[in-house]
Amino acid sequence: MLRRAFDFPSARLLLVGAVATASVVAGACGSDTSVFGDGPVDAEGPDASSAGDAASAPDGTQFVPGPDAGPECVSALLCGTPSVCCALNQECVQGACSAACASGTRCGAACCNAGDVCLGGACTTPGSPCEDSFDCNEAQFCEPTLKKCLPQPDGGASCQLLPTFAPLNPIVEWQWPLADGGAAVKPGFENIINMAVVIDGDQNGTPDVYVVTSSNTGSSGFPHTETAYLRRLDGKTGLEQWTDVNTDVYKAENEVNPRGTPAAGRLTPGGPIAIVVPRKGGGVLAFNASTGARLWAATTPLTDGGASDYNGSFLSATVAIADMDPATDPNGPGYAEVVVGGIVLNHHGALVDRTMAGQTRFDGGGARERWGANDFTYGPVSVVADVDGDPNTTEQFVVTGNGAYRKNGTALWQRPEYRDGYTAVANLDNAGAPELVVVSDGRVRVHNATNGALLAERDFTLAGQDRNKNRGGPPTVADFDGDGTMEFSSAGGYSYNVFKYHPAGDGGPGLITVLWSAPTKDLSSNVTGSSVFDFEGDGVAEVVYSDECFSRVYQGRDGGVLFSVPNTSATIHEYPILVDVDGDNNTEFVTVANIRPSTVDGDCAGQYGDAGLAARRGVFVYGDANDRWVRTRRVWNQHSYHITNIDVSGGVPAPELPSFGPNGFNNYRVSSQGKGVGNAPDLRVDFEVSTASCPATLLLRARVTNQGSLGVAPGVKVEFFAGTDATAPLLAAKATTKVLLPGQSEVVLLDVPGQGSPSSYFVRVDGASGVSLVQECLEDNNSAGATGIRCPTVR
Repeated sequence: MLRRAFDFPSARLLLVGAVATASVVAGACGSDTSVFGDGPVDAEGPDASSAGDAASAPDGTQFVPGPDAGPECVSALLCGTPSVCCALNQECVQGACSAACASGTRCGAACCNAGDVCLGGACTTPGSPCEDSFDCNEAQFCEPTLKKCLPQPDGGASCQLLPTFAPLNPIVEWQWPLADGGAAVKPGFENIINMAVVIDGDQNGTPDVYVVTSSNTGSSGFPHTETAYLRRLDGKTGLEQWTDVNTDVYKAENEVNPRGTPAAGRLTPGGPIAIVVPRKGGGVLAFNASTGARLWAATTPLTDGGASDYNGSFLSATVAIADMDPATDPNGPGYAEVVVGGIVLNHHGALVDRTMAGQTRFDGGGARERWGANDFTYGPVSVVADVDGDPNTTEQFVVTGNGAYRKNGTALWQRPEYRDGYTAVANLDNAGAPELVVVSDGRVRVHNATNGALLAERDFTLAGQDRNKNRGGPPTVADFDGDGTMEFSSAGGYSYNVFKYHPAGDGGPGLITVLWSAPTKDLSSNVTGSSVFDFEGDGVAEVVYSDECFSRVYQGRDGGVLFSVPNTSATIHEYPILVDVDGDNNTEFVTVANIRPSTVDGDCAGQYGDAGLAARRGVFVYGDANDRWVRTRRVWNQHSYHITNIDVSGGVPAPELPSFGPNGFNNYRVSSQGKGVGNAPDLRVDFEVSTASCPATLLLRARVTNQGSLGVAPGVKVEFFAGTDATAPLLAAKATTKVLLPGQSEVVLLDVPGQGSPSSYFVRVDGASGVSLVQECLEDNNSAGATGIRCPTVR
């Protein structure tokens, strides 16, 4: 606790029965300034407080009146119990005079260098700039208020807050369109059957949400020849950002495929972020993510050096963006490729190899546009990964269910004996080469990802289920049971299944077993996607999934339902995502919906008996009512998202670190913040009273210190009460005005009348328990008070 006094020659300090963390300071304080910052104290200027770990006095300490604060105390600073006069260039730290800390950042007994922070009891110099923890090295986390990398101590920070809760308690943060309205532009096109893509398209610090919206009255199958529009929504409000009907995205020649899932990323160094999406009827379009202007339409190079429109038909398809060969690309690194099925386009939309168009696969499985599909009708889910097993190269490959291909279309490996399917790449056994998970027409397989060798397979369909209604959706990979090894999961027509891979051993074959299965409702496509998020940060992942009738969150260990909300969809590949959609350092749940009578009436009400289910369409964003979910990233740029594939700024890594490697996160379609996810602030308040302006006024001083492991944004509420606790009359509510990094403080001031005032005061930061806004690792040091306060007697 800091105890200060300044020269007030006509007064004697008087403090009787002060409670813990309170002191009286006398001296010249100048005008009624509500807040001032940290810095060393000197005898010339006004009182200024030092940042750092100033400790509170033990509860019940009685502050003994000290000597006159007269001219004999040259520094005008009294400190301690009983109080003593400090020397010049000293300040009061934990009740004792210490050398002033010129930097304004104190860490225990040490004074940090300017620009350092106090973390884990030691002065720490921030590292490189960052947007999230994936911009830092493996042993660091990105401090979200400082936007720089800091070391993450082994075993975690000293101040952590990992929430525990079940079930979840989400609230709607926003929805588009509003419940009583339609789209601002092109109304009547609000059905959405593709997952949302989230990225900061205009780089203004707030993410944007991109969705493909189709007709409210179109045919039940969402055919790829129907009209749909790409839209951009504000991540904070859900308001449409392209409100001019003349924007390129709304022009007839730029209508998009209702069944096409877009991808987002910067295709060229320094270029705009692009949103790439399958075109209505066939082909591919790219738009400027900020303006909605068309960047290009896909083309096929001709032998004479010209080009023709590329109009390959994808039916349903998802887009992926990656820099597939940064080391050998003649343009250099940073010129990304666009992958749709087995088709590869360069950064300006031209086929990398003109012979790809319409090329059929070795097994007779259809044109390249459909490679990577579980079912031809529902089209491919595009996946790109570095699977050649060579640590000295950075080339990436298009990975399908039975082959891996370079960007020019030549094969790394092919396995014609196995059907194609939806894929994910990860290291399932924490050893050797990565595995390829394949979901294919009612079966699941695990292959060696570097050569395609089969390691294990089993039926996806469980007892009593119709295989014809159980194709299986694109897989996720995560640690669902907390055992340190990865499992994989997929959704079918009747159930959501989590599988565990057991590698071959003792001469026996590899096995795939079912960890758990939960009933679902998806008789339409039964190829729906899903995603994963560890809501509590405890190392056990939860499943996030939407079927025809509900959006749900399942417990990772056993499939117990943590959250369920009616959410109708005819279903294709879509899935909900967990992302910081509004840039507030809290995680939101983003799901999409559509209304087609054949689904709502035929399946939800008819097949499943969910009569009266509230059908809906659009985008729905949920957040925790108390912001308890652990933080995550502000980007989810494509269906095959796997963290290392995109920077939060929209940059496409060149080269991309293998997601399954030592610098990856060894998961797939998983939302994660990385290191520091449990780090938390700890706000402590110390209370001082200055008699400098007596007898006219007393100056109440609340020193708010962050002694935790994470910064706190400005605006922390500071309340002053006339009494011994928060039930007393409220004198004023003020707020901090600057970021408080670990070890930093800010003093909030309030003048009260010196005569006729109460003798007791109380201060509280961040509101009452249960309604506070800052989630802290310690909540019982947020208040302090003093009693027996009055202006000194004039001699």
